[in-house]
Amino acid sequence: MASLISNNTRLKVLNAYKQLLRVQREIFNEDLFAMTEARNTTYKEFSKNKNENDELKIDEQINQAIDVTKFLKSNVAQAVLNPDKSRFKVRITENHELGDNESIKNSVSTKELKQRMSGVCCGCE
Repeated sequence: MASLISNNTRLKVLNAYKQLLRVQREIFNEDLFAMTEARNTTYKEFSKNKNENDELKIDEQINQAIDVTKFLKSNVAQAVLNPDKSRFKVRITENHELGDNESIKNSVSTKELKQRMSGVCCGCE
């Protein structure tokens, strides 16, 4: 039975898959275990949906893969042990987000959050 998805959609899926693998290779450069696990997970997730024919669902999944790629690229850094100094060196690239932590500094305390939520269940009063 021939698949009902367009060649354009197939190319988008393939490109999203390749981008994800490329970013994993960059991030987990010297960590064979992490690279293998990431690659296997990516393969499993893409394989789960290989028979999907709904273009909208496929586009959602492509967008999810692109979001994961962006997240990995900007938020995951690999630390490498320097055995001479017994310290780790974190490899930060120009793609990493380096925030100023303002949102954390201005966050609500746990006590205040509990007070706000007391008596409220599932958003209803």
